[in-house]
Amino acid sequence: MAEIIFSDFYRTILLCILSVCIAFLTRNATKGKRALALLGYEAIMLMPFLWILVVGMVFTDFNDKSMIDIVLWELKWILYFTLITIFQFLAYWLLWKKCKVYKVLTLLVSVIIVVALLYIFGLQKMMYYV
Repeated sequence: MAEIIFSDFYRTILLCILSVCIAFLTRNATKGKRALALLGYEAIMLMPFLWILVVGMVFTDFNDKSMIDIVLWELKWILYFTLITIFQFLAYWLLWKKCKVYKVLTLLVSVIIVVALLYIFGLQKMMYYV
């Protein structure tokens, strides 16, 4: 469990899969249920980052620069996971129509959102540490 929380690679893959699943499963839900699903995902997504922050504060000799670096790193990943989920919700809301072509396009866009933003936010750097 600690490996999943503290490893960038595993945490990112699991949270991306969870984001895709939540967006897909709530594609036909009401706005209230979608909002509730998004809030639930945000709560689940924040837990590992809060745990890393707490463990870092307790077991590390901090100075101001290292604390700022950790907070900026966490904000970058929180922003990434929030953006991919919102973009996926929008893709399903705008493109999920009765036509099969639109459904395939929506699934493709959902995967492209995850991969493109992951590349922008630094997967290539993360892969060197695995």
